[in-house]
Amino acid sequence: MSIINNLVATALDEWEFFGQSTMMSNGSTSIGLKEYDDGAWQRVGDYWKFIGGGYKNLTGKDRGVAWSAAFVSWCFNEAQAGNKFPYSAGHAKYINTAIRNADNEDKDAPIYGQRLKGYKLKVGDLIGYWRGKTPISYDNARKVGSYESHMDIVVEVSGKFAYAVGGNVMNSVTKREVKLGENGDLIDKSQNWFVVIQNNL
Repeated sequence: MSIINNLVATALDEWEFFGQSTMMSNGSTSIGLKEYDDGAWQRVGDYWKFIGGGYKNLTGKDRGVAWSAAFVSWCFNEAQAGNKFPYSAGHAKYINTAIRNADNEDKDAPIYGQRLKGYKLKVGDLIGYWRGKTPISYDNARKVGSYESHMDIVVEVSGKFAYAVGGNVMNSVTKREVKLGENGDLIDKSQNWFVVIQNNL
C-alpha cells in the first residue's frame, strides 16, 4: 500500500474506533465516543505521546488543549511518512511548509499548498480552515506564522461532496461532508476554509 492509502486507512480506523461520528453538510450530526470517554481519552493520549516533549503526558481529559494537529501527525506517522511530513502540535507548521513549497514551485515536495479555487480535491489531501480572531488566508498565512487553525484528511471524493476525517471535531474523531464545485474544488462555506495541502507522498 502507498503512504496515501495507509493514511486514509489509518484515519478511517480511528474514526471507527471513536464510534463513527459524522457532520453532514445539511447540519445533521451524530456523535460516537467523546475525547473524555473511557477508551477515547487514552487514545488521544497516544496522539500526544507521539508529539512528545511538553505534550507527552496529555490525554483526552486535558480538554483545554486542541489535539487535532496531534491526530493528523500521528496518522501520518502510522502511515509510514517518515521524515517527509513536518509533525507538529499545531497545523500552522505544515500549512506554512506546504505553502512555502508552492511559493518555491517545488512540485516534487511531499506536501504542496493549493488555493481552494480551481484545485480538484483528491483522496489523501488535507483541507484547512482558520479559527480564532485573526483571519488567515493563503496569502497571509506564512507572514502571520503562528495561528489557530484546523485540518482534516480527505478520505473520499464523490460527485458534489468530499468526506474528510479530523480529530477534535465535536470532541471526537469525526467524518465531515463538504461541498465541491463542478470542477471538484472545495466551495464549502461551513468553515473558514482557506487552504488545501496537496499530498504527494
